Amino acid sequence: MHVAEEIRAEAVGLIDHHALGLWKPSDADRRAAVALFRFLERGLPLTGEQIRSALAAAEPSPGASERLLGLLRATAGLLDETTAADGPAGRDAVDHVCLLLDALALARPAGK
Repeated sequence: MHVAEEIRAEAVGLIDHHALGLWKPSDADRRAAVALFRFLERGLPLTGEQIRSALAAAEPSPGASERLLGLLRATAGLLDETTAADGPAGRDAVDHVCLLLDALALARPAGK
């Protein structure tokens, strides 16, 4: 899923499912999103290393959604490929992933 268009489509799908209540992010999903959201709050651009570090720090994450983890790993790979990440499709994909992270980080924890 290193293709920017696929990453964007997956992010849009998760955003839609979350907004419609079809996908309830787990606490592990939220922890990973919050860890990455902190970088964004400081105005720092995401990097592949930041994503991998946040995923490692959020572990063990037995309740994490494989779909979200796959998307974040693919995004890290895209960000490692500077040429692809800096292109219009790459920037659009990363923007959509950031929108998803915003939504998850600001969502109420499960069960509340």
